[in-house]
Parts: sequence; C-alpha cells; structure tokens
Amino acid sequence: MAPRENRPTDSETLSEELNTARPGDRAWRRPLVAAGRVASWAVMAPPRASLRVWSRLRPAQQLVLGFGAYSAIGTALLSLPWSQHGRAPVIDHAFNAVSAISTTGLTTISVPDRYTFAGQLVLLMMFQIGGVGFMTLSSLLILARGRRLSDQRLGVLKTGFSVPRYFVMQHFLVHVVVFTALCEASGALLLWWRFAALGVEHPLWSAVFHSVSAFATAGFSLNNDSMAAFAGDWPVNLVVGVLCYLGAIGFIVAQDAWYSIRLRERMLTFTSRVILTTTAAVFVVGTLLLFFLEPSVHGLPMGRRLLASAFQVMTASSTAGFNTIPIGSMSASGLVVVVIAMLIGASPSGTGGGIKTTSVSAILGNLCSVMRGRTEIVWLGHEIPLVRVLYAFAASSLYLLGLCVGVLVLCCTERQPFIDLVFESASAIGTVGLSMGITGGLSVAGKLTVIALMFAGRCGPLTIGLALLRPDRGEGRPRGDDLAV
Repeated sequence: MAPRENRPTDSETLSEELNTARPGDRAWRRPLVAAGRVASWAVMAPPRASLRVWSRLRPAQQLVLGFGAYSAIGTALLSLPWSQHGRAPVIDHAFNAVSAISTTGLTTISVPDRYTFAGQLVLLMMFQIGGVGFMTLSSLLILARGRRLSDQRLGVLKTGFSVPRYFVMQHFLVHVVVFTALCEASGALLLWWRFAALGVEHPLWSAVFHSVSAFATAGFSLNNDSMAAFAGDWPVNLVVGVLCYLGAIGFIVAQDAWYSIRLRERMLTFTSRVILTTTAAVFVVGTLLLFFLEPSVHGLPMGRRLLASAFQVMTASSTAGFNTIPIGSMSASGLVVVVIAMLIGASPSGTGGGIKTTSVSAILGNLCSVMRGRTEIVWLGHEIPLVRVLYAFAASSLYLLGLCVGVLVLCCTERQPFIDLVFESASAIGTVGLSMGITGGLSVAGKLTVIALMFAGRCGPLTIGLALLRPDRGEGRPRGDDLAV
C-alpha cells in the first residue's frame, strides 16, 4: 500500500498563514478565525449540551446568535488564502462578511480586485442566506423529509419574517424558496443576455452574482463603480430595479399575488395593500424630487435624467445599495431625499432593511387619527390593532436611537464631514450600502461601529432589544397616573 501523502490540512495552512502574518493583523486574525471554527462547529455539528442551551433561548435570541454565527463563519472563510488575492486585514473580511449577511453592500476593500472566485462565491452565499433567512433552507429540507417544524423553529422563522399570526409557515416557506428561485433565475438569464451583448467580462457569473445581489437587496457588485457603467442602459436598469423591488416588497405580497392568480379572485390582504401603496408613493415622490432638485442629473438628456432619478430612489427605498450616479457628488437636497428613502426602507418579510413601510404607515395612521380626534387608529379604511402601533413606534424609536448613537461614535472616531458620517450611519443601519466614499478610509473603531450598525439593521434594533431584556411576567400592577405630553 502506497504511503499516504503528507499534505497540509486547511487548519495547518491557516496556522502557517497566521504565523507569517504581521503582528497587527495577527491580533485580529487569531480570535476571529477561532470564532469562525467554533461557530462552524456549533452550526454544522452542535453537541447535545449546546442544543439544550439553544432550546432554552427565546426566538429573538436565537435569531441574533444565528446571524452572529454565520457572520463568524463568513469571516473565517473570507480570511482563507484561496478566497483572496494577497492578504487583507481580518477586520476588513469581518466587515464584508457582516455586510453580506446583513445584505448591506458596504465594503472596505474591492470585491472584484481583492477576492478570488471562491471569495466572491462565499459573499454570494452569505447575502443569499441573509436575504431569505438562515433557517429557511434548512426548514424546507425538514419539510421535504416529511417531518414537522418544531415550535422553536417556527418561533424563530416568524420573528425573522415578521409575518401575520394567521400565516401557515410551512406553506409560506415553500412560497419563499420557489419565488426566490424563479426571480433570481429569470433575472440571471436576462442579465446574461444583456451583459454578453455589452461585452462584460465573464457575463454568466456576473449575471448570476448581480441577480442574487439585487433580489437580496445586497448591493454587492463585481464593478468598482457599482452600476455606473450601465447608467444609460434601460434593460439593465429595469431588470435590476424589478429584482430589487421584488425582494424588498416582501414575500407576503408574493404569496397574496399567487393566491389571487390561483383562485382567480382578489386576495390582497391589508398588509399587502399598505406595502404596495407606501412603496409606490415613496418611489413616485422621491423620483420627482430628485428629478427637479438634484443638480448632478440636470445635465443629462431627459430620458437618462428620469432613469437615473428613478434608479437612485429605487435603490435607496429598497435598501439595495446600487448606484448609477456618484453619491459623493450629490447636493444636500438630493442627499436628504435619499436618506429619507433609506430610513423608510423596504417591507416586512422581505430582503430589505429600514424602518419598514408598514411601520411608517402605522405611525402616519396614528398621527392622522390623533389630529382628527379619533380614538381608534385608521389607515386606508382599516383599523390598525393598538399592539401593532406600539411595536411600530418602539421599532422606529430604537432604529433612530441606534442611528444617533452610531453618528455620535463615528464623530468621535473619524475625521470626516458630518454629512458623510450621517449618510454612512443611515446607510449601515438601514442595510442599504450607499456611501459617499468614506467606507474604505474608516479607522478600526469606525469599522467596528459600522459593523454593529449593519448587524443591528439586519436583526432589527427591536429584536436585539427583545433578545437582551428579560420579558415582563406581569408581576405586580403599575400605579395608574397621568402624564402631560
């Protein structure tokens, strides 16, 4: 029998790389790669003790820890030698991994220049998981084997998708996976045809990468200028825009549309009506404002001017993060329009971030009802349950509080203009990915701050709050009193 060839294992190769790394890189590389190994072990082959601990966690805690584990796995995979050209600090790989799992799109190093095909594939897998949820595919495999989903798994899925209580999660998961596959495959075929006609390098891989990135509203691109090279190309803009909105409006609307087609009657729920109405209003109003207020598009022909304005509002409101015009050259009025669209964001059960269109609608319904002297909260002719309004105000307040804290920390750690830091923070916590060009120049403290904002934006500030605080068991009744507001 021939002697076994002594080839170095992956761990030995990684250890050799660690030993030859610079001291500054080694300090970051060791704990993050170790965390990646622990996270991989916990996700792929968790011991029984870990399963018992996991089972005691609340759905919000499981959701946060799940995304944290996958972030560590992505960091470890991107740090491997065959995932990158040359060697980059691990903090940059951690930044990009969290950006991918949160479907943000902010990057500190160039994706096409610094990552190999393997590294780009890791990023694609990360923002695909981040877009559809880290438990979706595994839950579908459980259903395919004829087994039922546990109550804990259903709780995490409902927390991640934010679906109404009456939704049947088993059916919903099938619709999510089928809808995602159809959209991404159709988009990839259309982009492959167009990229090949335009002479884009590696058109098939570029089409697949951008199709998944667009539907997941991740904003990652294989072009250093994002989609600026296609600023005047209507087919590329339309395909990418439609994919972004299909992912951003959420799977609730897709399921309602499917039932409407299948049963041949109108089956749109109140949630879907609110999502479609608010999304359309933000798109139309934002496009008109940019069209008339933004000087950087005034010199373009009328058709390209309208296309650039519409695409930029689309990418901000869907939290996709692509851009066809340089963000750093936009005026203050144009930036305000983009920031408002980013703050409103996408819709629940979708792939985007932001406060969410339904939460904004609930807040507007409350404001209108108060100003009209109504005790019930009404929007689009429907009464909104008080508990949903309370959740909307809590989520929005925590979202804005996190934004303020992020801006404050970046102002203390970075020497950049204030508007640039505000825009970067809003883009990070909204999981948008647009930047005024300061991401790569952030300090280590600034990168860690943006990482925290992106992670909070993906999990949801309210979900993180629910994970950290102990639930109130209702012990003891509070004293009734009045408060002047």
